[in-house]
Amino acid sequence: MAKDLASILRRKARRANGDASRCSSCNRFPLPGELMHELESHRVVCQLCLADLPEPHRVTISCERVHASDKPLAVIARAA
Repeated sequence: MAKDLASILRRKARRANGDASRCSSCNRFPLPGELMHELESHRVVCQLCLADLPEPHRVTISCERVHASDKPLAVIARAA
């Protein structure tokens, strides 16, 4: 059983999204909160792989933050 939060979130991401959320360069599942960048070549890479690319290849079309869940999180008002 996974004891740390990062491994639990990775397993959850694998089950929910399949291969769609993987980095096309390193095949790593991004953690919630990380940014995924779509390049001009339509490859989707994580921030770590984007930093390793040469400057001319870093042109991105879009950028999307990875969410923890497909469902919106409940927000409960706190008592004053």
